[in-house]
Amino acid sequence: MGTTPRSLQSLLHTATPDIADLIGRARFLERMRASILEILPDAAQPHVRVAAYDNYRLRLHVTHGGWATRLRYMQPAIAQALAQRMRLHIEHVEIKVRPETDETAPVRVPRFISDTAREHIRRSAHYIEDRELAGALEKLAAAGRGPEQ
Repeated sequence: MGTTPRSLQSLLHTATPDIADLIGRARFLERMRASILEILPDAAQPHVRVAAYDNYRLRLHVTHGGWATRLRYMQPAIAQALAQRMRLHIEHVEIKVRPETDETAPVRVPRFISDTAREHIRRSAHYIEDRELAGALEKLAAAGRGPEQ
């Protein structure tokens, strides 16, 4: 009744010409990146991405300004490496800083309130007429215990 699951790889190979062109372009850019990384220090590997190659212009994205500076000094060597390894003519190398976006949740840092501050918050809550605000302050005072408590 149903169809058997197919691997993603098999789906991509039987895809439309547009997707095949996209896959080919991605592979081409990855080969360019590999050629560039051969002349760069090993530490550059996680920081350098080939963003585009159009009209003899190469665009590289790096994660930090320090890598951008290093690559700007190496522009002639990058163009020469691509000419030798991939027979590409590069007239201009554009380098842009694009920090990596980290989707991980920030680490929660515990915040502590001293006993004196908690007592002042409790006393303030006692004199506040707005019961919602007073309740929130009392809750804050109760929650702000120190690490030893």
